[in-house]
Amino acid sequence: MNVSFATAADCEQLLDFLPSVFRRGNPSHPRFETLFPDLFLPTDEAMGHHAVVRDEAGRIVACVGAYPMTLRVAGCDVPIAGIGQVSTAKEWLGKGCMSALVKAQMDRLRSLGVALAWLGGRHDRYAHFGFETGSLSFDYGLDAHSIGEVARTRTVRRFSHGPMAEGAVTPEMFALRERTAPATVVEPIGRWRMRLRRSDCEVWTATPAGAAEPDAWAVLMPNARRIDEVAGSVDGLFEIFAEATRTFGTPLQLALPVCEAARPLAERARAACAWMGPRCETLAVLDRDRLLEAYAPAIRPGTRLPSRELSSAELVRACFGPEPSAFPPLPFALPNLYHV
Repeated sequence: MNVSFATAADCEQLLDFLPSVFRRGNPSHPRFETLFPDLFLPTDEAMGHHAVVRDEAGRIVACVGAYPMTLRVAGCDVPIAGIGQVSTAKEWLGKGCMSALVKAQMDRLRSLGVALAWLGGRHDRYAHFGFETGSLSFDYGLDAHSIGEVARTRTVRRFSHGPMAEGAVTPEMFALRERTAPATVVEPIGRWRMRLRRSDCEVWTATPAGAAEPDAWAVLMPNARRIDEVAGSVDGLFEIFAEATRTFGTPLQLALPVCEAARPLAERARAACAWMGPRCETLAVLDRDRLLEAYAPAIRPGTRLPSRELSSAELVRACFGPEPSAFPPLPFALPNLYHV
């Protein structure tokens, strides 16, 4: 089976192929240039993230995308990649396309120095590639009743989705994100603004009296009822959460990694939430040594590290175990990755 990576010339064909697969189970599935405008551009760089299989006529019949990025977690820069757009034409099902493409992508990611792969697919489908459920993060359910009364000392503003929301975040505010967000993607503001368009995100800000800039801001996904990104002071964020829960009238979900940088916000969220629970991601360790090297600045001296003999799934369970009782004394954590 001939596996290759797409080029700029394949953009239109790939964008037509993907809906033909994903709409088999969901006729209203959006086109991917609408969902991910930053990932599907007619350039060799953007298209080169997509491994494909072609038929004898050169038409794309299967695809797996992989998107390298750097996460900053607990002050550590972790090389990670998301895997998505796993798709095979109906007449090519059962011929091993998915296996060949996922393997090709994982081999390529290792060669690029990526330590960890993430995907949103089913565990039973990807377990034999080394993927396992894990992730040191918690979901907190916040509503107006659970938050209760919050002292209002700031002006809270809501910027609806689209260009208005993108423009609401100034370079100074983006720098606040870099300094205070407990875990985030390392990226320029222009790329972040493109990602903001994906899910009709809104930006909410909290500005202290007399201040020129907000001291807290958050990205909300109203349709999903989710708080997607946070930056700035805990008090400012809770003024935003209080206003947002009253505006929407339904609970909002906040995901926070289990790391020291998130502790002040997590403790406040724990005290004010209606419910909480561990979040699971589907992860595969591609390079054990690279993973430990990335988290090394936050690993305490003398900490017993996972054995080199562990499989990918065993490493995920050891480092990112989903059960609170299984948390090891290691600073491994991930942010909410679904907006990424």
